[in-house]
Amino acid sequence: MTLLRALPLLLVLLAGISRADAETMPFSPFTAHYRGEANGMSVQDLGTRTLSSLGQERYRIEYRAKAMIYSLQETSEFLWENGQPQPLHYDSSRGTFLKKRESRIDFNWTAGQGRYVHKKKAGKFTLSEGLQDPLSSTLLLALQVQAGQSTIRFREAKGDDQDLRVFSLLGTPELETEAGRIKTFHLKRQHDDSKRHTEIWLHYDYPFIPVKVEQTDDGDRFLLELTRFKIH
Repeated sequence: MTLLRALPLLLVLLAGISRADAETMPFSPFTAHYRGEANGMSVQDLGTRTLSSLGQERYRIEYRAKAMIYSLQETSEFLWENGQPQPLHYDSSRGTFLKKRESRIDFNWTAGQGRYVHKKKAGKFTLSEGLQDPLSSTLLLALQVQAGQSTIRFREAKGDDQDLRVFSLLGTPELETEAGRIKTFHLKRQHDDSKRHTEIWLHYDYPFIPVKVEQTDDGDRFLLELTRFKIH
């Protein structure tokens, strides 16, 4: 696989993966930077992940990545309700300047209904309690592993699907990184496809920050590693 062909999945890895300080300020705003590898080919400055407060218990998590002519931008806006993120809007744009693939999900919790646009397909779906979007789900994962759960399950909306995500805690190892030696939560995602394998290491003190992501997809290996981060 060439680097250009590998870039889309490499960029998506981090997007698709917080610490609750208080009910009124559940997440610490941060900026994290990452490097990546695709089958041994390296991209040092691959992307950034940020979390910010918009006021009135509304927050935004955003992921931006770029390599060569391929770019990815994902944004989720959510509220903090009943001890977990409640997504409101999710937007995704990925591809080259010649061809972009865009997705959007809107969550109307009052009406109990969601709307989505995925590629050229649009529709509605019924919201289920605790449903997350592809970015807010990473915060729920962090909250649950910090609470001591060894097996974590949640549902994630993606287009017209609501997929069950299951992660298992493997341990709490320390990793040597460009950001220093970091203790982590080591998690493995359960896949139905035996050709896919995903492991995630979350920062032990700040589990909203992924430290490392490894994925194998039909024989191709992808890696993301934290290079530096700042808690605002």
